[in-house]
Amino acid sequence: MNNMVSNRSNSSSSSSSSPYGQTVSNQLSATAAPLKGIIFDMDGTLIQLNVVNELIQQIYQVADEDPLGKCLERDDLDVMIAKLSPEGQRKAKKTIVEILQRHVDNMTIQEGGPELVAFLARNGVKRAVLTRNYERNAIIMQQMYAQVMNEATFDLIIGKDTPYDTSFPPEQEIPKADRIRQICNIWGCDTNEVIMMGDSITDDIVEGNRAGCGGTVLLQPIGYQLNHFYGTRIGDSRERTPTMCVESLTDVRHFFAAQMNTDVCYQHGEM
Repeated sequence: MNNMVSNRSNSSSSSSSSPYGQTVSNQLSATAAPLKGIIFDMDGTLIQLNVVNELIQQIYQVADEDPLGKCLERDDLDVMIAKLSPEGQRKAKKTIVEILQRHVDNMTIQEGGPELVAFLARNGVKRAVLTRNYERNAIIMQQMYAQVMNEATFDLIIGKDTPYDTSFPPEQEIPKADRIRQICNIWGCDTNEVIMMGDSITDDIVEGNRAGCGGTVLLQPIGYQLNHFYGTRIGDSRERTPTMCVESLTDVRHFFAAQMNTDVCYQHGEM
């Protein structure tokens, strides 16, 4: 793909009103920067199951019951957990393990996911998975995609337990933003040459924007933002403003096909 998304400050793209009344950019405009890759969230994005909702609710409850957690900002889960008491950290980590294990057996591929991933692969766009879920569960998801596609799926998978590259130490407080930088380092590109795509404004969109991604895409099945906690709204800050909102991964594939002037009609039988 020859062109990349616009910086939000320079965008001349059209806008539409979100379900909460904020105005967000509804298209990724062309600039001179090439698109090197797309980084996907997993839960609620590549698979239908949105484990993040339950994780956030349960970990916030642990924090509410912790003597050190009551006054903590309800933002990044990993950062917040690290500030809890030792007992609070133990309870939070145990809760995460239990929730993720319970959900792994119920994975369902997101509609339009295999077609989008195949389309990107066939057009030379790199694909990475960046998830708060465990790496082993992301590999199970990758195997499900591979069974459908019968071709290359993802170039890189990073889960919450994937070791950091010690030659490329983290710089930011937000772990996922650092992971985005690490992915770009592996790919040999800048963060403004990749897109972060996910279903959470407080996780995927915020951290994609903090990392300096060239664009952020918010997946909103049925047209609404699924994990909406503690008063955060789409577009209520620059960091929580996605470049584009879509209702399906098929919408994303059609958008990029139009940008590339190429065919979008990849069906399971053609994979």
